[in-house]
Amino acid sequence: MTNLLDVRNLEVQLGKRFTLGPASFAFGRGIVYIEGPNGGGKTTLMRALAGELQPSAGTVRVCGRDVHRSAEARRDISFVPATPELPDFLSVAEAYEFTAAIRGMKDWNGRQYLEALHLDAALPLGSASAGQRQKAELVCGLAGDPQVLLLDETFTHLDGAGVDVLEHWVAQWQQSRLVVVTHHGGPPVPPDFTLHVEEGRVESRSGV
Repeated sequence: MTNLLDVRNLEVQLGKRFTLGPASFAFGRGIVYIEGPNGGGKTTLMRALAGELQPSAGTVRVCGRDVHRSAEARRDISFVPATPELPDFLSVAEAYEFTAAIRGMKDWNGRQYLEALHLDAALPLGSASAGQRQKAELVCGLAGDPQVLLLDETFTHLDGAGVDVLEHWVAQWQQSRLVVVTHHGGPPVPPDFTLHVEEGRVESRSGV
């Protein structure tokens, strides 16, 4: 089976005091749980995997393409941040339509996800609650059906009904995508693999 995510000797330098890596691992379909203490480098790793942070060394390949060199690779991976980042002036529908267009899937329709999450497509993000904004970020993360989905504390910020829905989706995606999650207090869903990240060091483990 072809790896959806292939990381080789990845290092990320943040200023003079913090270095992530070197890290090497590869995963196909399934669920990966990233654990470790606050400030250990979990979010830094996710942002590097998504192509948002440039590495000082090493490579990240998504579906065989270098995520830091290939726009096509970045369409196949999405990062859902713990703190919502979508602009206030967009509605929920405008946000996911814009994201889908960037990923080359302008006809992608996220209405089924909005309905499952009880989220109004016309809701302006500037008027949305924190939970509603997190749901909007999640739907934008799904826009275009990326093969690799990075969820940074997404379960933490959802209400009980939203958690149930996301758990159901992740169980379905386990056979067709790679889902990478962080979550305080243990994995929200049983993972196939675990990455332990602490003080910039990344250790790959099987299961929990």
